[in-house]
Amino acid sequence: MFNVVIFSGGTGSIAIQEGFSAIYGNDNYNLDVIINAYDNGKSTGTCRKIFNDRILGPSDLRKNHMTQFKVQKAAQLKDFSSRESVLYKLFNLRLDADSKEDYYEQACELLEESRVAIGDKDTYNLKSLLDYFFFENVHNNVWRRTLEGVDFKDFSIANIFYSASAAMNGYSLRLAGKDMAGILGIKDNVHLISDVNLYLEARTESGHVIEDEGIIVEWDNPDDKITSVMLLRDGQEYIPSVDEETDLTKVRSCKSIIGEADLIIFSSGTQWSSLIPSYMHSGLRKILAASKAKKYLVMNNIEDHDMKGVSADDIVEILARYIPVDDITAVVNIDAVPGMNSVNTIKSISGHIGAETSKHNPVKLIDLIMKDYFNISSFAGTYIYDLDGTLWDERASNRGKAVGAENMNLFSGIIHSGNNYEHVRDVMKYLYHQDAVVDIYSDFGNVHFTSDNYNQDLLSEKYVVDPKVALKLEEVDAFRGKIKTRGAGCVVTIKPLVNREVLLKKANKVLEGFDGRYEARISGHTSIDVMAKDYDKKTMLQEIMKKHNLQKNQVIFVGNETVNGAESNIKNTGVRTIQVDDVYECNILLRTINQ
Repeated sequence: MFNVVIFSGGTGSIAIQEGFSAIYGNDNYNLDVIINAYDNGKSTGTCRKIFNDRILGPSDLRKNHMTQFKVQKAAQLKDFSSRESVLYKLFNLRLDADSKEDYYEQACELLEESRVAIGDKDTYNLKSLLDYFFFENVHNNVWRRTLEGVDFKDFSIANIFYSASAAMNGYSLRLAGKDMAGILGIKDNVHLISDVNLYLEARTESGHVIEDEGIIVEWDNPDDKITSVMLLRDGQEYIPSVDEETDLTKVRSCKSIIGEADLIIFSSGTQWSSLIPSYMHSGLRKILAASKAKKYLVMNNIEDHDMKGVSADDIVEILARYIPVDDITAVVNIDAVPGMNSVNTIKSISGHIGAETSKHNPVKLIDLIMKDYFNISSFAGTYIYDLDGTLWDERASNRGKAVGAENMNLFSGIIHSGNNYEHVRDVMKYLYHQDAVVDIYSDFGNVHFTSDNYNQDLLSEKYVVDPKVALKLEEVDAFRGKIKTRGAGCVVTIKPLVNREVLLKKANKVLEGFDGRYEARISGHTSIDVMAKDYDKKTMLQEIMKKHNLQKNQVIFVGNETVNGAESNIKNTGVRTIQVDDVYECNILLRTINQ
């Protein structure tokens, strides 16, 4: 399955997350968001103080959960009375109160009003978090002493839930995130890069130290730009490492998430306060450098308040201190403000991905990235697809079969399959419902038919196996009764077999009597196939291209064995290949092509 990793602040990656959901849905790929939690402003900073500065700031975790909730629960949110709509409204509420007693009473009333929609269990869970936040001993009505003097104006009720959960989980915000994702009914796919409780400061060109994260966000001073940020632990500068103080027995590590990624996107957003604090973690540069994922950096459309007077190229220069920018492609909006609408220091792609505002167009942004990822932005030729394991997989789960059935009605091009005619014919007959007539080549490519005419014709007589081969193989005791000639005589299949490595030698011994024209190959799960030595998917792809008058620059071959396996030698022809590991990744490609 296709793995996407987003480095995000609070709201900077909304367009990225919404774009993936809009184009690809939510189930046919893995999307993980990596954040830090050093926010210290508004109610977030108050929550940290209430728990004696022992927890991280919950706001960016909450914001990303809300984005995921919105995209994962889009259908349910259309019903304003649904559980999801009530939860979404509750988690986005900011209440005003003159006292802790007033706030607590309002919050209790809200939970009681929401009980029917949310359900007794989760109402109880949220009420327990509320009680833990406000009381040292709720049964004896003993309020938290740290609440004295707290201003409850414009105070996020969800921040109360998250911070209380963190305190109850041994002051771990990462474990709180796992629990809150469970209450929300969403995937646990927002991860803290570390769970170390730190505070953020910044230093400017003049040497001024900004001690409040909220002021960093709104610095807005091109005459005294921020030059660096520092993380503090107990007042001392501290550089955390990736996954530090994270309970990896209960959650996935960021290191493994990055290592498994196919695509990594560094989000737009507030760099100094939200993103760079993640990038400065010890070990991240090495982890990113080792990753084989393609990497993209999304540039803001306008200068952010913490980087007034800083151009897109300047941002790349700053980020180069922390992450390997030479391995990253910048994504630039042509319509961004001057200074942000081009990048010259690293590879970049650009497009009309949003008006001259701070927000990107989600669909246009992801379409630009994904077409570049697959390198199909300017391709207008013919796609030739493998069938089994690529478009369709009969061994997949029910969901995998549903995705495969969708693939069969998304693709446009030619099918070139190694499987036998009967199988390929049946897949097409029962799953292909498009109006366009498709050319299909089975049995490694020599048997041709179409989606509206299942009569077979042979592409080339050259590869027909001498009938005497089957007769000779039949004389071997281990093969007797297991021989079948298929593919209009181009393939002799022996099945079912066990201990195939030993039997392969016996088959090749028989073939020595035919002047070296044929060879035996292990195939499928229980088979050995015998065919002409130069007969394979690469050879027949060239024959198919001749028949359709296609040049190599006019073709892209899509398969699940283009790196290792039966299709790996196709690249030697000069034809471009795209590797898709399964029907899910093929679905991502097809939706990208059709976007």
